[in-house]
Amino acid sequence: MNSLLHPASPLVLLFAQVEMDPLSAAIGSRGMVLVVLIALTILSVLSWVVIGSRFWALYNLRKEVDIFRAEFSKFTDIKPAAEALGKRHVALPHVRLMAAVLKEMHALETLGPLGEEDVGGIERSMRRASEPLVEELEAGLSLLGTTASAAPFIGLFGTVWGIMGAFGGLADTGTILQSVAPHIAQALVATAVGLLAAIPASMAYNFLGRMVRRMITDLDGFGLELLDLVRRKHLRRNAK
Repeated sequence: MNSLLHPASPLVLLFAQVEMDPLSAAIGSRGMVLVVLIALTILSVLSWVVIGSRFWALYNLRKEVDIFRAEFSKFTDIKPAAEALGKRHVALPHVRLMAAVLKEMHALETLGPLGEEDVGGIERSMRRASEPLVEELEAGLSLLGTTASAAPFIGLFGTVWGIMGAFGGLADTGTILQSVAPHIAQALVATAVGLLAAIPASMAYNFLGRMVRRMITDLDGFGLELLDLVRRKHLRRNAK
């Protein structure tokens, strides 16, 4: 038994001849394993692009929203607030939501003074306007979620396929270790790459998802503030 593990034994020499470096194994991959590695690499690159771009966009958006909310709190009516802040914060979802409310108010005011029953119509128009805004905030998260959930299984598929191919070629050779070990190494790289793509995507999905949820919650709260301003200013004014 000990003679097999001697530095000059055939078993040790055979292991020394097998290339097990992960990078070399990945470069030497062929067939379906190579296709899997290319697909995982593309998913990983796209995920990092989304992570960087969405984090930067949401971070800057959060800062601008804080500035906008501080300025908006100084106004007691929606119309002068829209005139003063609309052009300076034109890209904010809050400003676009405010524009939708003003548009609906103008359409209703052409039919007569606003009443309590008109608040429901304003709220419905605000909800319709908020749906595409929420979709914009959530842009890219679906890719991260898909990568986080699917990449490990794609990598596992490549591993299983590679191992099947490795053992399928045993009948054509007499040296089992030399023929199987490189293929198994290449196959296992697929699982490793799948995990490398999935782990940062999963972490970023959770982190960015929290940022998006906070923004959506703030947008919902701002919508309630707009409805409150409409009730307090325009309905009371018309009642007089």
